Amino acid sequence: MYKARLPLMLLCVLLPVWRVMAQRQEMYKNAFTVKFFGLSAHLKKSPHPQIFPNRLDSNGTLVVDLGGIIGYERFVLGDKLSVRVEQGLYADCAAQLAGFTHLGWRGVMLRRGRHSVNGGIGPTLLYRKDWNQIADYHDDGYFERHGQWQYRFFWYGGEVEYNYALGPATDLSVNLIPGIPELLSVGVGLRRHF
Repeated sequence: MYKARLPLMLLCVLLPVWRVMAQRQEMYKNAFTVKFFGLSAHLKKSPHPQIFPNRLDSNGTLVVDLGGIIGYERFVLGDKLSVRVEQGLYADCAAQLAGFTHLGWRGVMLRRGRHSVNGGIGPTLLYRKDWNQIADYHDDGYFERHGQWQYRFFWYGGEVEYNYALGPATDLSVNLIPGIPELLSVGVGLRRHF
């Protein structure tokens, strides 16, 4: 009788452990992000809203600036801390070609079920076609000039990102890029873990 109970006892002990292991999410070390970039809000009044053809109000506070962001992320501490490189290309507020290149740290600030909020910081190079070639633009010296381009380097560029897990390896991802003191930009897309 004792021999008949042993398999039953083992099953009772191991079943809860097996269920916990089966529910554990697979640990991914990489993620690829593709986002649609499209809306910016100026934090202070622009001195030249007339050069923003896609402004949503007369002051140029909200501007449609269509483009995209691609990124690669490598997790270095479980699924809590990562290094991310991002490249963005878009039509800026003046509908000129612009972009940014970013390399930085990302960390999970909050995670509840399928929801997570991540924060990131790191150096960012922002560049755009030179606005000095646009009539009615008056250079305020915020950007450096090089040929037909203007650029600005930030040691502290970053973002706040909200992710909603659509599945075990795919997230709906919304980011807020603070271009302080000038503007805030929003992107929406997918993040795929592998």
